[in-house]
Amino acid sequence: MPNVHGIEFNANQSDLVKDIVRELLKDGDCAVYAVPHMKPSGELRMASTPPYPRPRRQRGVFLRIRPGVNEATAVRPMNAKAGEQLTKITKFSQAELLEVIRIWRKQTMPSVTTTAKLASGSERTPSSLPLELAMSSSK
Repeated sequence: MPNVHGIEFNANQSDLVKDIVRELLKDGDCAVYAVPHMKPSGELRMASTPPYPRPRRQRGVFLRIRPGVNEATAVRPMNAKAGEQLTKITKFSQAELLEVIRIWRKQTMPSVTTTAKLASGSERTPSSLPLELAMSSSK
């Protein structure tokens, strides 16, 4: 069984998945990674990558692909509105699916202000608030 970024797909599935991943990587600003511990056969994910340094947590997952018995399945992100929840990846639906995935990518793009705050560390955490309150009350 052919490997696509560490996840095993059937021969006909792997070619379709590779084509979709290649097309989306050509668009730029995205990353592909495998989640092998997802049951039963793992999962391939694609996420948007911001142009500035980001926190260690991955944000903006816009595509999840699961291998199947006959066909691979594309799973719509929870915060995306377009398309079906589960979509079978076939050579006939590949062009239409790419357009829907690009829409999902726009819909799941992390907001710049929230991610920039987390990256710069300027956002206050609940653990830092009591210390600030204690210091301001002693003045």
